[in-house]
Amino acid sequence: MSAIDTVPDTASPGWNKTGETSGIDAPSLKAWMDAGDTLLVDVREPHEFEHERIPSAFLVSMSRFEVESFPQVPGLKTVLVSEAGPRSVALAERLHDAGFKDIYALEGGLSAWKEAGFATES
Repeated sequence: MSAIDTVPDTASPGWNKTGETSGIDAPSLKAWMDAGDTLLVDVREPHEFEHERIPSAFLVSMSRFEVESFPQVPGLKTVLVSEAGPRSVALAERLHDAGFKDIYALEGGLSAWKEAGFATES
C-alpha cells in the first residue's frame, strides 16, 4: 500500500482507517476548488512559490512550518501542495498527528497539476 491513497471526490474526513495520508489527484482538486470548499496551502519555499503556484494557493513554507500556527478552517478541506508530493505528505502527516481533520496532499504535487493541463500563476 502506498503512503498516499486516492480519495474519491466525496471522501471525508481526510484520513483512511490506517492513519495514512489521504491523497487527491489534480482533477479532483480542481473540482473541489471550483466548488469553493478548499483551502489550498503551498508548502514549498518562498522562491518556488513566487516563481509559479496554483491560483488561490497561499504559502506556508516547510522551513517555517509550525503546527500551532497552521490555519484550520472548519468546513473546508485543506489540500497541501509541494513540487512533486513528498513535502506535502510529510506535513500532512504532522498535521494529522496533531489532530487536524480533512487534510489532503496533492498526489504528484504542482508537477501533476501542470501535467493535467491546469493553470498556474506567478
